[in-house]
Amino acid sequence: MTIRVAVLVAMVMLAPCAQAADKPVSFKDDVQPILNSQCVFCHVTGAENGGLNLGRRESHAALLSNSTETGTMPRVTPGDPSKSYLVHKLKGTQLEAGGNGAQMPMYDPPKPFPAEHLEIIERWIKEGAAKN
Repeated sequence: MTIRVAVLVAMVMLAPCAQAADKPVSFKDDVQPILNSQCVFCHVTGAENGGLNLGRRESHAALLSNSTETGTMPRVTPGDPSKSYLVHKLKGTQLEAGGNGAQMPMYDPPKPFPAEHLEIIERWIKEGAAKN
């Protein structure tokens, strides 16, 4: 295989990845399914620690309500994941950010939040945290 052909094959194979990265993150199609699979089993009524209801009808408003139990920072700061308490709770850096409690979600045994899910949530926040 010539170098030209190898480069062309690589470009074709990487094209879908580049297109996916260019597509804006959809809260409904990309973020809510993550919340459903990782968070809703505990955060379903809003009565849980954190007062956070992540069910599909309430989740966007709850995340943008800028209310946290500790009051250290908003749950989500549109445009800035580093100032979003949600990101700190998912990364396990909530204590360094002035928060409290455990890293979320609480797995038994403990394990890190999936990196690919975190990337989607951070991109959604960077893009403005729209309810699309």
